[in-house]
Amino acid sequence: MIAYDVVHHIAGRIRLRVPLIKRLVMARNVPDHIKNLSFISIPSGIKDIRANPFAGSLVITYEPKEVDVMEFIQSALDSLSSNAEIQKLLRN
Repeated sequence: MIAYDVVHHIAGRIRLRVPLIKRLVMARNVPDHIKNLSFISIPSGIKDIRANPFAGSLVITYEPKEVDVMEFIQSALDSLSSNAEIQKLLRN
């Protein structure tokens, strides 16, 4: 399980602090698809995901009536934690 904190949340926009993102940036030889999180499946209600790797945060904008953002976050973080490439990078 990947730790995160909700920094700010209003309907349609949520900011999370995810320390793993900062750790990945500091890891050597991180492939682009890991850096930009392109391997995560994004449902249609998610408008945008912006990562700030130096702050270790994510901002997600979404359609509140179309997607349960907390469910999406849990699914995305589960995908990150089960990704073998990420686990290998973090062990090095």
